Amino acid sequence: MRRTQMYLTDQQRRRLSVMAKAEEVSEAEIVRRILDQAFGMRPDRAEKLAAIKETAGIMKNAPDWPEWLERVRGAGADKRLRELGL
Repeated sequence: MRRTQMYLTDQQRRRLSVMAKAEEVSEAEIVRRILDQAFGMRPDRAEKLAAIKETAGIMKNAPDWPEWLERVRGAGADKRLRELGL
């Protein structure tokens, strides 16, 4: 995959943003889907499975999000207040 920049009209940008939020994917993913459809390309199942297998378990030792966030930010205000008995 290669990074590409392009200019969009304000209307295209708004519609792209709305669609990406509705589908809970990145705007880049929406652009790729639109291009695939326009070019008559279908996602290659084997390619997708290979990517999943290649990356599966790559972050198995990484902390879960709440653990990581607490390490980075420290205890949240609610936790600090509980520790103070407030």
